Amino acid sequence: MPRLIVKTKAIVMRSWRMGETSKLVSLYTEGYGKVKVMAKGARKPKSKFGAALEMLSEVQAVFYFRDERDVQTLSECDLLRSFPALATGLERLSFASAACELLDHLTIEHEANRRLYGYLAGVLGALEEVGQEQLECLFWYFQLRLADALGYRPELNNCVSCRSALGGTWLWFSAALGGGLCKACGPRAGSRIAGESLKGLSYLQGLKAYCREAIPASPARAAETRGLLRAFLEYHAGAQGRLKSLEFLEAISRQELVH
Repeated sequence: MPRLIVKTKAIVMRSWRMGETSKLVSLYTEGYGKVKVMAKGARKPKSKFGAALEMLSEVQAVFYFRDERDVQTLSECDLLRSFPALATGLERLSFASAACELLDHLTIEHEANRRLYGYLAGVLGALEEVGQEQLECLFWYFQLRLADALGYRPELNNCVSCRSALGGTWLWFSAALGGGLCKACGPRAGSRIAGESLKGLSYLQGLKAYCREAIPASPARAAETRGLLRAFLEYHAGAQGRLKSLEFLEAISRQELVH
């Protein structure tokens, strides 16, 4: 395949030092999905890339692309938008980093998905704007949208086994089966979950725009919802396994309960 020069919007998800002067950068691009690029000279004091390769920046990237190559060569990179408010608090920054990790783990390279790009750019902007108490619901909404765009939308309204409507104080959920289970089918295949937790997720799943409200949830129900989404996404991550940023968010929440 001939080498193409491509220009696309991208979000900087991660970067690594390479040698004395360069960076290896993981981008989620609008036109080509997840792409790794080599930014030669990016760590030099007067690099042409400037601050454009800082994590969580939205950029206009130009690179030489060959589909058979794991790493492309970055030619130009202009900063379109930074998200400075994300750095104002550990929890806000952690949610943004977790959004990037989810895309990194759950997508394959060079597979374009404009919906996913829009969701990532949207959640970064929304995480800057909402209040502290709204951050987690916003992130739950993002996780549900991500699963939907990747083709494994969880079933939250009807039992995945018998198709009866889900309702009641206690229900069950199975990541492997893809959703909620009623009290008759659940004990054989799922993990028990409060009905109000599943109802809250069903509400978020039905929203058409980013959730900018805080859904009332006790600490126990919030922890349960966190664990359900993590188990579901880790199941679909397959060989990628544990999602460390989600573990970190759970640790932050436990510390807040202690204090």
